[in-house]
Amino acid sequence: MLKGVNFHFDSAVLTDEAKQVLVQVADNYKAYHSHVALLIGGHTDSKGPAEYNLSLSQRRAEAVRAFLIAEGCDESKLTAAGYGEEKPFADNATKEGRALNRRVELTVK
Repeated sequence: MLKGVNFHFDSAVLTDEAKQVLVQVADNYKAYHSHVALLIGGHTDSKGPAEYNLSLSQRRAEAVRAFLIAEGCDESKLTAAGYGEEKPFADNATKEGRALNRRVELTVK
C-alpha cells in the first residue's frame, strides 16, 4: 500500500500529500527498479453503488499511473487496475476506515 496516497470521498484527484509521496516513489523506482513491471491497484470505500466504485477505483489507479509517467517512469511497465470496494483494508463502518480504504497499492506484475 502506498502510505499517504489516499483520496477524498468521491474523488480521483491526487492530494498534495499523495503527490509528495509519489515523487519519492517515482525517483526510487527509476533509480532501482525500472526493469520491474508494476500493477497499480485502485480501491474505494463501500459508500455508493459497487459499479460506480469500480469506475472510481480505476480512475484513481490511472491518476497514479499518469503521475508516475509524468515523473519519468516507463509507461510500458505500469498497468492500472480498479478493484472498487472488493478488497477493503480497513473497516468501512468507521470514517477512519473508509478513508484508509480510498487508496492505491503497487504490486509487482
